[in-house]
Amino acid sequence: MNNGPADTQPAAGQQAGTRPVPTAASTLERWLPIAVWLPKYRWGAWFPADLIAAISVAALLIPESMGYATVAGVPVQIGLYCAPLALIGYALLGGSRILVFAAAGSVAAVSAGVVGGLSGGDAKTAITLTAALALATGVVFLVAGLVKMGWIVNFISRAVMAGFITGMAIQIIVGQLHGLFGIEVSGDDTFAKLWSVVTQIGSWNLTATVIGVGSLVLIFALGRFIPKVPAALTAVILASLIVAALDPDIDLVAKIPQGLPSFGLPTGIDASTWLTVLLGGAVVALVGFSEGWGAAKTVAKKTHDQLNPNQEFIASGVGNIGAGLMGGMAVGGSLSKSSAALASGAKTQMTNILLAGVVLLTLALLAPAFQWLPETVLAAIVIMAMSGSADPRKLMKFWRLNRIDFVFGVITAIVVLGFDLLPAMITGIVLSIVYLVFRVSFPAVEELGWVEESGDFISLGWRIGRRHGADDRGATRVAGVSVLRFASPIFFSNAGAFEEQGKEMLIAAAAAGALPHTLVIDCEEVFYIDTTGTQAVAALHEYAARYDVGIALARLHIHARKALQIAGVLEQIGEQNVYDTVRNAVQAVTPPTSGESEPHSGSVVSS
Repeated sequence: MNNGPADTQPAAGQQAGTRPVPTAASTLERWLPIAVWLPKYRWGAWFPADLIAAISVAALLIPESMGYATVAGVPVQIGLYCAPLALIGYALLGGSRILVFAAAGSVAAVSAGVVGGLSGGDAKTAITLTAALALATGVVFLVAGLVKMGWIVNFISRAVMAGFITGMAIQIIVGQLHGLFGIEVSGDDTFAKLWSVVTQIGSWNLTATVIGVGSLVLIFALGRFIPKVPAALTAVILASLIVAALDPDIDLVAKIPQGLPSFGLPTGIDASTWLTVLLGGAVVALVGFSEGWGAAKTVAKKTHDQLNPNQEFIASGVGNIGAGLMGGMAVGGSLSKSSAALASGAKTQMTNILLAGVVLLTLALLAPAFQWLPETVLAAIVIMAMSGSADPRKLMKFWRLNRIDFVFGVITAIVVLGFDLLPAMITGIVLSIVYLVFRVSFPAVEELGWVEESGDFISLGWRIGRRHGADDRGATRVAGVSVLRFASPIFFSNAGAFEEQGKEMLIAAAAAGALPHTLVIDCEEVFYIDTTGTQAVAALHEYAARYDVGIALARLHIHARKALQIAGVLEQIGEQNVYDTVRNAVQAVTPPTSGESEPHSGSVVSS
């Protein structure tokens, strides 16, 4: 982690005004960033900026957190209880200089799904289980960080996660419509709830609808045209003043207890329920970190922080444990609040520490002010907060990039809407694994051709039966030589495909009357070969030998070479038939032929 703003703080060992050089973070920097930046904190220059940013972000965090508590199915104060220790915990250990760590929509939605199935509809039980889930999420994060499971952040495909977040955002928005319009909604899934809202259009509470929709328009307009004005807080204040003055017949947020929350472990939960909660915590951690990691990476592009996923796991764990001990809900990194902090001029994690203080002061002094807050305004705040994530264009971009990714993302989104978040997450994980297995089992196989001008070998795009001629980039097949690139390690899942593709290439060449005397295998992407893979290479060599076709290997990785040596396959092929480059291999096996434009020992320059 960097110790201060990127434009003012030189790297370790760097003199001011000299060219910056990348440096490795020390152990202390990796695991306790605050111990690095706090002693170097520029109180005169940075504290005023961090304080202003904290107050600005509080204007967004407080109403949003209250709204996310309603998404989680608990009283609005639970969204505030989770903030102080979560913010401080991340400030102590987090690798991002600016990331705001508090209540998040995705985490709240998953929390509602886990707790709803265990609480039996009892409000007090739901509050206790929500805090327990935050603790369980923190434990999962801590264990994952300590055993260095940071690699897992790349396991679920981006398309599946995009579909999950899009579906989740739509689900949350539909789930807030009852509060926005002041009605009761029935239905077990998002489609049924939306239909219930539409069919009750004549029963909508007119006052709640006017205030809610008006708040929605106000928040959008301020954010669009006057972004420096705290839109959510403005809507809260104006709506509360209207309610206090007119006392309309609409639902209000329950009175928030004045004072600080108690500190301690949730009680009255048996061992079997704790186990279920712990499993739910794993799902919350997966969803929360996927969104929080994306937020941290987005912020890091502007702050140039060096992020370590294992460190972020630990920081997220401490933050969630703090939230649970305060009786709050599970938390995660927030892109909207972090962006607001950046826009407000935040310099360091001191912003989060000061923000925690602002939330505590709000609970201690300003809680009675929320007694006139209508539920419809919180619904409007949540809907606006989730509207960006619900944008289907984030999914549509995958249609242009990869149709399979797009289909998987859409399937995941539909499962969210038609069933729930947990089935959707399981479906997304299964789809990701299936696609991963498919891709490694059937990797790209290319035939390479020679470009005379540069001497390079590039992909022709193997077309069975097309053995001669040049492609549109000027690459041609070399007479007497076929060059095969297998774009994957060779192991039990795809060894059969490797053997069959090699045989088919020779069969196609023979059918075209151009059976090569040598098959060169480009092993650039074959960085690993298991026992099954070595057998496949041996089988292809034996098959080629029947037709007097030799095998040459190019760009063979050291680990793959060792595996072939141990299996005795390299001895069969011949050590002398292993080359550093494809050009060297083709040059070695192609005799010079006068008057023909083809690579040979006199015309190919070694790379």
